Amino acid sequence: MRNYLRNNSDVLKEYHRLKKGLAENYRYDRVLYTEAKTSFIQNVLIKAKEEIEQV
Repeated sequence: MRNYLRNNSDVLKEYHRLKKGLAENYRYDRVLYTEAKTSFIQNVLIKAKEEIEQV
């Protein structure tokens, strides 16, 4: 995922915005914070895997 984010600055910016917003909303609940970003991470991992398979 790290490499995919490094190579896709728009996705990196979106992830940063998401994490920042979630940190504000779930400041005192680490579990909900983690759960709230799970679908984004899963989608990025799928895209990263697809990118690797194209090589």
